[in-house]
Amino acid sequence: MIYAFGILLILSFIRQKELLLKKKRNLLLFLFLSVCGFTLGIVHLVSPYIPSIAYAIEKYLK
Repeated sequence: MIYAFGILLILSFIRQKELLLKKKRNLLLFLFLSVCGFTLGIVHLVSPYIPSIAYAIEKYLK
């Protein structure tokens, strides 16, 4: 799944290259969200049975 995410990320960068390179804020946001996505994918690969963020919030709020 992380490979599919990487391929889609590269394709979306190629298709939106002009828009991303026009403003540095767009490029930084794209890179930040991409790194977050890869990090979450790697965490899921390492330990797929860790509680989700939603589960942790729900447990904390009860």
